[in-house]
Amino acid sequence: MDPGWLSNAYLVGEREGGPAVVIDSGAPIAPLLDALVARRLSLAAILTTHRHLDHVQGHAELAERTGARVYALAPEAPHVAQASPLDFEEERAWGGLRVRAVPLPGHTVGHAGYFIEGAGLFTGDCLFAGSLGGTVGPGHGVFEDARRAVDRILRFPDHTTIHPGHSGATSVGAERARNPFIRVLLGMEPGGRGRCRALGRPARLIVLARDYDGGTKAWVRFDDGEDALVPGSRVSREEPG
Repeated sequence: MDPGWLSNAYLVGEREGGPAVVIDSGAPIAPLLDALVARRLSLAAILTTHRHLDHVQGHAELAERTGARVYALAPEAPHVAQASPLDFEEERAWGGLRVRAVPLPGHTVGHAGYFIEGAGLFTGDCLFAGSLGGTVGPGHGVFEDARRAVDRILRFPDHTTIHPGHSGATSVGAERARNPFIRVLLGMEPGGRGRCRALGRPARLIVLARDYDGGTKAWVRFDDGEDALVPGSRVSREEPG
């Protein structure tokens, strides 16, 4: 984990002496390189969840040092240097290591998750423990994309481990039960009806909850009917008149 961005880089190997993949490279890569040597792993692929710098900053060095190819979901690949495209739900195998590219757009239009049997689901900035990724950053999609991405995640069994792009791990069952955004999406709790201003626009504040970095994330519905997931720092509540 990068100490500033709290962004994660993951190394998954099939077995000692076998093939391995890295998912994102926004954390210091020296520990990954050390582990490759210590476990005699051969890095076969660098898998990208999305284009943002805090997830790709180590790609070039990892590729140069190991000869591994970079991959990203097809809509995202043009925005990631030297990335080969993956189709939605495409499966790749490196030795006995089987990886499926799961489309999780919303945070960016080509955002991917990766499911690896025995390791879990790597969700990038689509979903964090107790929160969701924003839909207003560079290259963003729309709220309905994020809603469908959450639906895809919830199709996995509850025991499936989730490895987010930031901060600590969680599980599908834990997020189904406790994530305040998901509870409202599923109709388990009502959304808020308070008024606010978000990104300078009048809106209804549906959910405001703790984010992975100790700040907050908000689900808002603008007065024109558009929904968005935005940083809580960009939201101000309106005092009742």
